Amino acid sequence: MASERFRPAYQRGFVLAVTLWILAAIAVVVGLVTLWALDAVRKASDERQRTEDLLAIQGTRDTLLYLRSTREQTRAGLPIAPMADDERARRVLAEMGGFITDPRGGELRLDGRAYEGLAGTTFAIQDEAGLYSLMLPAPAWLDRFLEVFGVSEDDIPRLRDALLDYADTDPLRRLNGAEAREYELEGRRAPPGRRLLLPVEAGAVLGWDALPQALRDRLPALTTTFYGGGVNLNTAPEALLPVWIPGCPETCKALVARRDTQPFTTGREVEQVLGVRLLGDWLLDYRFLGDDTLRLTLWGRSGAAQRIHVRFTPTADRLGPWSILAAYPVPRPAEHAKAQATGSDLLADPPPGGR
Repeated sequence: MASERFRPAYQRGFVLAVTLWILAAIAVVVGLVTLWALDAVRKASDERQRTEDLLAIQGTRDTLLYLRSTREQTRAGLPIAPMADDERARRVLAEMGGFITDPRGGELRLDGRAYEGLAGTTFAIQDEAGLYSLMLPAPAWLDRFLEVFGVSEDDIPRLRDALLDYADTDPLRRLNGAEAREYELEGRRAPPGRRLLLPVEAGAVLGWDALPQALRDRLPALTTTFYGGGVNLNTAPEALLPVWIPGCPETCKALVARRDTQPFTTGREVEQVLGVRLLGDWLLDYRFLGDDTLRLTLWGRSGAAQRIHVRFTPTADRLGPWSILAAYPVPRPAEHAKAQATGSDLLADPPPGGR
């Protein structure tokens, strides 16, 4: 104690400074360890959230596949509740063996609207017959499609012929089209001579990659490469309706309002209700019951959305009830209406305690 009292002042100051530096270093290390631990906890929480979302998406997807494979579609969409034997008998016998597709009430709509799935999952079902088909479309309809989405009259022939040349199997070039030579001159891969595998592949067609960005962003949501036939006006997105319906946006809004409460039955009924004449042949170019090919889009509380194209095969011999045509991630919908409850216990989260 005496030696400490008589130690020079500069030595006592040095010891104090070293002590403070050591304490500061310890504080920095503790802070760094704390930050590392918090970051590790955050990453673990995010990973757990992604895992839970993935499981909820898969559960929602499997439930939807089960519902579609065990329910008869109506013009309003996919029924939630199974059909009783007496109701099934009435619907079959009344049409001499044909199934009556009048709405039952409470159907999941097949027009791409958002619904609540399991554990915070959101999903949308789109009847592919309600989309614009890129499977070798008729030139006149392709012209109309491009016109509706703002493509100039001078550019339409070039884009139309390029798409048709891209998908056909012969090497003959249409008047305004492009075959292997034109692609080579642009330093691009030659067209494959087959139909488009996915809507996004339209960007590989010569000239289509120069479409306005707004249209290119919308193409995957509005088009299909898995269905070719009459368009279902009960499930077509409102943005697509001007391709077939004159007088839009007024008549298109009127059609959507009416089909939400009472789905249409025939093209003649559409014409009478809207007071317009449908473009094309209302007997051949239109349908009012969903196809067996559906597009499911599912997304959780985080991460990208998943898109699945599935074809149901109820009459296929020795095959499963459905076939997955394609599955891939897509960006989460930036904006969509508030998701609706399905009203189905199969798509509702269990109450606390499992009861």
